[in-house]
Amino acid sequence: MALLKKLLALRDPRRAVRESLHRQAIERARLDPMQNAKAGSRELAGMVAEQLQARGDNRPASLLSALGALAGFACQVSARNNAFAHGMPQRDSLSEDLGLLLFGMEFSVWSLVAGAARHNGCTQLVEPAEIWAHVGKSIGTPEFGVPRLPPEHAAGELPAEYLQLFWPMVKPVIARYCSNPAHWPVMCALALQQAIELGPGKLEAGMAMRVALESALPMARIHADFS
Repeated sequence: MALLKKLLALRDPRRAVRESLHRQAIERARLDPMQNAKAGSRELAGMVAEQLQARGDNRPASLLSALGALAGFACQVSARNNAFAHGMPQRDSLSEDLGLLLFGMEFSVWSLVAGAARHNGCTQLVEPAEIWAHVGKSIGTPEFGVPRLPPEHAAGELPAEYLQLFWPMVKPVIARYCSNPAHWPVMCALALQQAIELGPGKLEAGMAMRVALESALPMARIHADFS
């Protein structure tokens, strides 16, 4: 059995590395409940970046938009799961839960992205209220889910297209690191942090934050089913 494992590792070294990271994350989770999300975020960011590069897209905005789309949708999945777990109609709890997960608590998407932007020199943080209001007004119109960005900072695809491409691919990885869907938005937002801080050819921090939020917030409200 040990020899078989070694042979499999030689055939697919990236898989061996990922499995090793996962085993380490399980051990560390006893000391830090968020350690799995932190470890998983590194794999998530690397996976999405790798897939984009394979498609010939090395634009920093594309990585930020793709990870932002995943973070926003993870908030929706988490909110829906919470409503179901407590036997509440989604319409009664979804909006409030989304607000908390996106920008209303310590480990919200906005808070983690803002922390990375501030760490990288941003002095005027992008506030989510105007973007969130625009998302609400644009539902059902052609403007929904279209990031309002300068052309030179546009991603290769729309957030919904990234979501459709990547969510079925990364959901098993997210669930493997974080069995509780309540932690899924945190893991995705931590991956966004890494894209802001370490991405190749980084965008200016304030613009990186805007790309992330213009992608994340509408995907928290999109009607999509990838089950």
